[in-house]
Amino acid sequence: MTALAGESLRLRCIEAVVEEGERFGILAAELADAGRLDVVVPWVPAWTARDLVGHLGTVHRWATDIVCAGHADSPPGEQEPPDDGLLDWYAAGHTALVRALRTTPPDSPAWHMSPAAPKVAASWARRQAHELAVHRMDLEATAGVAHAPLDPVLADDGVDELLSIVVPRWAHREPLADADAVVAVTSTGSGRQWEVRVDRGVVTIGPVPSGAADATLTGDGTQLLRHLWGRPAGVQVDGDATAEALLRGR
Repeated sequence: MTALAGESLRLRCIEAVVEEGERFGILAAELADAGRLDVVVPWVPAWTARDLVGHLGTVHRWATDIVCAGHADSPPGEQEPPDDGLLDWYAAGHTALVRALRTTPPDSPAWHMSPAAPKVAASWARRQAHELAVHRMDLEATAGVAHAPLDPVLADDGVDELLSIVVPRWAHREPLADADAVVAVTSTGSGRQWEVRVDRGVVTIGPVPSGAADATLTGDGTQLLRHLWGRPAGVQVDGDATAEALLRGR
């Protein structure tokens, strides 16, 4: 299985934004029709399905504004979801996001929250594809339906984005700021590997484990993605649990 990169990755991520966003919207509508938007998200008990829809609709508009701004300065503020017409509001925001990702040149300047991310619009196609995939699975868990399969190539890329882009975003904070650890991650479906070194707030990624890992994570790409974002998953964890926990989503 070959990892995607460059324009091929951007285009596939935009496809995923379309597919995942539509799947999420359909499931949200089914929950609304059944009067179940206030059901708690089992993996994120602070949220209901309604909160999840509102969160994604807000993130879609925020990302759209960043992509369309044409500069990499501080981002705009986030919009609050409406009290009424939530599903139409979600659908409109998703449509606007897809349009922005398709029409904005990939190298157009765009702010990003991570110091490790290229400050260009293409970074947001990737971020939104993986944001949607994880939250789509959240909504499926809430609805009690089977999870639709995630493209293995995109699942692996979601793992790569979290390790190489998202984790460095947290590097200046505790517990990473004072941590000294090495964690090896292996995707069993593709054989893709990562070695993440955290050295007092400096995060570096290598493609081949050195054998010096304090902890190892092993699982297929989808399970790794879920585990690393703090969701239940079938992942084998060996070694120092504290080291492994450094990589998990906040």
